[in-house]
Amino acid sequence: MTNGEHSTTSSAPVRLLVRVDAAGASHAANMGCLQACTNGIARSVEVMVPGAWVAQASDLFRPHPDIDIGIHLTLTSEWDAVKWGPLTHAPSLVDGSGAFLPLLMPAAGRTAPCLQGVEWSLQEIADELRAQIALGTKMFPQASHVSSHMIRHFRDFDIRLGEIIAELCKTFGLMDDPFGHGLPRFEAYPPRPRETAFRTASFIEGLGHLRSGTHIFIDHPVTASGDAKDMGHFGYTDVLADRVTCLETLTDPVVASSILAHQMELVGYRDLL
Repeated sequence: MTNGEHSTTSSAPVRLLVRVDAAGASHAANMGCLQACTNGIARSVEVMVPGAWVAQASDLFRPHPDIDIGIHLTLTSEWDAVKWGPLTHAPSLVDGSGAFLPLLMPAAGRTAPCLQGVEWSLQEIADELRAQIALGTKMFPQASHVSSHMIRHFRDFDIRLGEIIAELCKTFGLMDDPFGHGLPRFEAYPPRPRETAFRTASFIEGLGHLRSGTHIFIDHPVTASGDAKDMGHFGYTDVLADRVTCLETLTDPVVASSILAHQMELVGYRDLL
């Protein structure tokens, strides 16, 4: 028996929180996240409230109160051809077209504008985060937590944002994302190759190495049809291929069977309360 096999059968259980992100950003993401939950192993969905497809996301997920929902706090709009902006009046957070800037901080190989490089207003961010949570909890009554878009936690961008988010979570009765506070991440497969068979095999192999405790896996499933084909930016132009294979992996019955064989428990954020 290998060490990995031993860890999954020890007295302390292995719990896996499979989280899928970016619902609300596109029709393809909405359908991908829903299928990852209803036909796969995902248990928590992060919704981008400023996204153009958030109304459809609400319609899709309201009939599924068992699916855990997180308000995916958003301060950036990363794609070149698909944009979203703030719910509030926030001139220090947007570009000339009224969309959020593409990046929070400078990124290697990209010259796109970033929030860190402008004179942003802390009050405008606080107001925007409150507006996203207020609308999000109204549209998704089963929401249990908040998370941060394009960063582990916004406190890593500015410590004051961590304090603001903690206070908003108290006000709205939500959990402040445990992933952002150190929940270990399960890296089930590397970014490449974008091949379902490879990712499925890598995911199954990785399960055997998880030790007791709660681990989180995060990815961005989409369906093959729809507007995901329009998403991309310099250095990441094959978004559709990447995220379709993610969905195919999360809905592969062999992956689900392997989790069952390892006697692991699939959980959502609500199970961590």
